[in-house]
Amino acid sequence: MGDLLSVLQNAASSLSAARGAAQTASNNLENVNTPGYSRQTAVIQSVIPSDRLGGATLGNGSMLATVTQSRDRFVEAQMPVALGSASSSLAQTNTLQSVTALDPSATDGIAASLGNFYSALRALQQDPSNPALRQTALASSQALARSFNQASSSISSARSAVDSQLQTTLPQVNQLASQVASLNLQIQQAGTSGGSPNALLDARQQAEDQLVQLTGAVPVKDNKGNVNLALSDGTALVSGDAAAQFSVAPDATNGGHLALRITHTDGTGPTAVQVSSGTLGGLITARDGALQSASSGLDQLAAGVADSVNTAHAAGFAEDGSTGRVLFTGTASAGTISVNAAIAADPTLFAAAGDPAAASGDAGALQAMIATESQTSVNGNTPEGAAAQLVAGFGSAQQSASALSDHDAAVSNQLTTMRASASGVSVDEETINLTQAQQGYQAIARVITAANACFDALFAVQ
Repeated sequence: MGDLLSVLQNAASSLSAARGAAQTASNNLENVNTPGYSRQTAVIQSVIPSDRLGGATLGNGSMLATVTQSRDRFVEAQMPVALGSASSSLAQTNTLQSVTALDPSATDGIAASLGNFYSALRALQQDPSNPALRQTALASSQALARSFNQASSSISSARSAVDSQLQTTLPQVNQLASQVASLNLQIQQAGTSGGSPNALLDARQQAEDQLVQLTGAVPVKDNKGNVNLALSDGTALVSGDAAAQFSVAPDATNGGHLALRITHTDGTGPTAVQVSSGTLGGLITARDGALQSASSGLDQLAAGVADSVNTAHAAGFAEDGSTGRVLFTGTASAGTISVNAAIAADPTLFAAAGDPAAASGDAGALQAMIATESQTSVNGNTPEGAAAQLVAGFGSAQQSASALSDHDAAVSNQLTTMRASASGVSVDEETINLTQAQQGYQAIARVITAANACFDALFAVQ
């Protein structure tokens, strides 16, 4: 009878193993469209040790050893860098492409407005006493000032938009960091009871991926099973069950734009922190890189043009013989430059003459202003050369960011496809697994039926 009981015990263990395999396959099929779900595999093995009967070794059936996740370590090791880089270059590209003020083909752009300004001066030079030509020269001066204003406003708005994006993104970053830290603790606690807490591991992987995309943080696993995350400058974002928290503060050295700060995992801070990857890194790189350079270059161009033209205009004479008046005011930056309000109200004050005795017909001052077109008044460049360099430089930054984004996206998509191939659920494969588990269940049930029949026969004899 003892042997029959052993058969039933072995069958019960094997039946549980078959049920576990069936449940695992069923769970996979039920989560075929669940984002972040990693396919699970039931690991069934023979029960050890085996029994000895005479000179023979008898097996003790099977058991469900564990249920593992299907993940490719090689792919998973590459995913964080790929995700962080793709998010960074995409954020940088989107930010730079939002600025159209430096489009070389724009009819009201800096280069076109400069050309129109000098063309209007040359036309007025032919007939300085012509009121219509004088009004056209004034209008072209105002259009040039507006072009500088609009370009400066567009760049400034793009940089301010980055600040807004940082403020709206940080709460999500902080929530995800806390979630990863909490899941680290839950996974440790679940692991003490044995087995692999796959649902928790999937949840942590999803949170980790999102955090990497936003911050470019690098995940590192420790011997306790925790996923720790470090930023590009080495600052810990998640350490075990503790999470750092981001905040922002105005940076007086960067025009009052927001700088990232972090309260560390041990509660100290906040202190300044550098993030060079992920969405945050891409936004900051665009704001403080190409956009800041474009803004500085635009201010230098506006100041160079205004200063050289103002010098010539102030030395000239208006129709009433007055002199010493500048054409442009507010020349400290491209955002503040404008035409002298007195000249805008009275075009006769536009100083065209170089000789007060012939103020109505002399074009000496106009000639001096026109000469500034070929003078290297902007960092060793002519105004048009500096404008072309500014536009070309920003366009190159846009193209480089876009090309990098395309490359990074291709790498990320390829790895994502490879991850899906390794960890995704195949309906056909899981259907086969489910059928096999069902057949195994039925076979073990026959063993139990046969053992019961033996028991019945045994009791009948007694």
